Amino acid sequence: MGSYLSLTARLSMLFSLTMLAIWGLVSLVLMQSLEQHFARQDEDDLQGKMVLVKNLLTAGLKDDDFGWPELASRLQHALSGYGDHFLQIQGAQGALLVDTRLTPTPLPAFARADTAPLTESWTVDGTHYRSITERVALPPLAGSPSFVRVRVVLNTRYHQHFIDDIHIALLWLTGGIALISILLGWFASRAGLKPLRSLARISSRISASQLDHRLPLSEAPAELHAPIQAFNNMLDRLEDSFRRLTDFSADIAHELRTPVNSLMMQTQVALSQPRDAADYREALYANLSAAERLGRMINEMLFLAKSDQGRLALQRTPLELADELDELIEFFEPLASEQQVRLHREGRGVVQGDRAMLQRAFSNLLSNAIRYTPAQGEVRISLEDNPQEVTVAVANPGPPIPPAQWSRLFDRFYRADSARQPATDGTGLGLAIAHAIVTGHGGTLSVHSDERETCFTARFPRAGLSLCRDGAAAPAHRQ
Repeated sequence: MGSYLSLTARLSMLFSLTMLAIWGLVSLVLMQSLEQHFARQDEDDLQGKMVLVKNLLTAGLKDDDFGWPELASRLQHALSGYGDHFLQIQGAQGALLVDTRLTPTPLPAFARADTAPLTESWTVDGTHYRSITERVALPPLAGSPSFVRVRVVLNTRYHQHFIDDIHIALLWLTGGIALISILLGWFASRAGLKPLRSLARISSRISASQLDHRLPLSEAPAELHAPIQAFNNMLDRLEDSFRRLTDFSADIAHELRTPVNSLMMQTQVALSQPRDAADYREALYANLSAAERLGRMINEMLFLAKSDQGRLALQRTPLELADELDELIEFFEPLASEQQVRLHREGRGVVQGDRAMLQRAFSNLLSNAIRYTPAQGEVRISLEDNPQEVTVAVANPGPPIPPAQWSRLFDRFYRADSARQPATDGTGLGLAIAHAIVTGHGGTLSVHSDERETCFTARFPRAGLSLCRDGAAAPAHRQ
């Protein structure tokens, strides 16, 4: 049931229970103090009366006309001003010599009290009594016992009535304090939770189209700063993800439109008038080229989807990266020569990886480097085998990429020059695929760009130095 209570109700209950617990403790201490105070007061009173009785007893024994009836009369007269007291004197043989009770109040048996005075308490018919019993030695007189036991009894009804009245008053006070505590707890909880209601109103304005709203820290108590900051950080990530998703949707529509429009236009042209077989064959070849580009783009998007879900099946084997890169350089040599770009590799390194996957990743990095290298430029591929990692850096001269764009270079369809400018070839997914493959191998792919060159650095675990000039690579995180 507690899980359905509001926070205000919970805090009110906790506040009330705390107040009642404190008040209960105070009441308990108060009652114990009162009872101990009255108990000490009663004992002092009984001891005083015992001294009085012993003095009267000693004085009476010295009288020539001594007799127990006369002594009882004197003792009763001495205690007549104390209506709550009476006494009993028991002889050595157990006979009751003096009894000043006005009513036959039931009493317990005499305590022996042979060594020291004994204090007792008991209750009869709801009336509380307290007594002190003491053995008193008598001087040797004819007809007198050698000792007697004297018991002075006190009826504590006035003290008990006072304590009972205090009990009732405390019960009424407890009820009042409980009610006041609930009300104060409710008001205090409402006031204390006001910042939460204010934050709830602000957060209700946040929607998919208004993700730029943030919860203000200045209006919240210090205890809420950490969750508010975490919530704002989550909104930052959501806003960035929505922006990327919006850009991706626009980019993919733009990228798919080109081959689809090509298919439609070529088909419409072919069907616009009767043609011979050669013309139809040429139109079909053109459609096939557009369909292949469309299929390649779809396959690459499926590959990235598998990577996002962690479903890449890697066949890891020991690979000499120098040999794999030399093979790729040989493959790209005609394209590089056509664009008057030189390819150069240096260093060696061995990793445990999937040969086809890594060749695909390095192929995308090389083709990207060749595409943006000016004529007479050189693409430099550097390998470094360190005790903790193997580093592969692909650097090329060319226009610098602003640092603000580094973190987005590995987004799908993103290009540093324009996010929606179609490339002359490729699908705009090459760097995203390279990033997915490297991270799938447990590595990192980062980029650094300045006026002289742009360098992509892949690090495979086995903290390494970037092989780019003048500075370490900035990690690029896809979200």
